[in-house]
Amino acid sequence: MAAKPGPVHVYAKQSARFGMLAGAAIILIWLYRIATGGVPELWDSMLQTKLHVLIQILTGVFLIFSGWALWVGKTWAFKAFILANGMLIIAVINAVSWYGDRGEMGFVLFFVAVAILAVFFVMRAEE
Repeated sequence: MAAKPGPVHVYAKQSARFGMLAGAAIILIWLYRIATGGVPELWDSMLQTKLHVLIQILTGVFLIFSGWALWVGKTWAFKAFILANGMLIIAVINAVSWYGDRGEMGFVLFFVAVAILAVFFVMRAEE
């Protein structure tokens, strides 16, 4: 029989909130962009764009799932949370380069802040 998880530390719950919020934001942003025609290359482009959007949405789903697991104290949650935030960091690096190439420094700074928060909350989730 599996051991019952103990109480979840408040820091882990804060990290879980960050993961679920970041995941929901990624999914909502992509759904909004697709619904409003903000990704025209999705329909008439190479497979690269389709895979990019799919991977971003899967990153959001995994952030939500691992955040939930951390919130309820699943034994494997911390490892899943690390992986999900690794996926987030890769997405952030991609976004920083994309917006940086276009000279949109406000978005670059925003995504750098997201990366810093991801690292912070991964470290905090273990406490």
